[in-house]
Amino acid sequence: MVGRALCLLLIVTLTAAGCQSNGPVTPPATPEPTRGELVAYVGGEPVRRGALWPAMVEAVGGATLSEYVLDAMLERRLATARVEVGPAQLDAERQRIAASLADDEDTAARLLDELRRRRGWGPTRFDALLRRNAGLRALVADRVTVTDAAVRREFRLRYGPAYRVRLLMVRSLDEAQTLRPEAERGDLAFAELAAARSIDPSAAQGGLLSPIRPDDTTYPRALRDAAARLEPGRVSAPVALDGGFGLVYLKEKTAGRRVDLDTVRAELVADVRRRAERVMMQQLARELIGAADVVVLDPALRRGWERQRDAAAAGP
Repeated sequence: MVGRALCLLLIVTLTAAGCQSNGPVTPPATPEPTRGELVAYVGGEPVRRGALWPAMVEAVGGATLSEYVLDAMLERRLATARVEVGPAQLDAERQRIAASLADDEDTAARLLDELRRRRGWGPTRFDALLRRNAGLRALVADRVTVTDAAVRREFRLRYGPAYRVRLLMVRSLDEAQTLRPEAERGDLAFAELAAARSIDPSAAQGGLLSPIRPDDTTYPRALRDAAARLEPGRVSAPVALDGGFGLVYLKEKTAGRRVDLDTVRAELVADVRRRAERVMMQQLARELIGAADVVVLDPALRRGWERQRDAAAAGP
């Protein structure tokens, strides 16, 4: 359940980490801490802050600098737009995160604590995250429009028909055609074959994917169309997908739920708006980072920054 909130929580850190900078703001350089500052003892021997500095900035310096730069640029944009972010907006962000984790308040609080512990979000970074998201949201709020077409699409995604499929993906068309007769021997045979031969990450669960809906653009159209044409228990012809060719096995087809659109319209509008806000917030974060002029003086910090930038530029 923790994964449901990552998109919301990581709008800033995932977007900022790989952006190159070239604009009007140069954050002040942070001097290396004095080597005389004692921070710990190991086996009775003193550990001074300066001894930890290079390794720490290489490990997290790039991401931390990205957050710092974005925060600086965001504060300037808020001031220019005369937009204030106060306790009410921060509390709303906190509640939004909790609600995305679980419906039950106690469960949500426990999952949020777990997520913060795993991601290393202590009080300073978590408070900054709340303000960052609140500021970005405030700046894009007036630009978000929710159309009736978008609401109807969300309705179909939530209440329309769904397909449970297994996917066996290989690199060549010839290999897919060769494996098809064995794949047509039933659910168990397909699952075992997918686990042994598929190059898709779903191989770990026998090729089983999350339910696919016709309008769900997170799945390739070719895959959605193949699933829609099948009857339960049948295997598709090889389907051209990004990175190879797939055989699709339809495990189950679920009919849409009978729900009146008007009875759930308000909830759908809110969901569509939140999704549009997230997209615009990510775009704004990239814009702000791209407008910053960052000169990294410390060699260790520069290496950390460049590693973050290069990894993000390479993509997932």
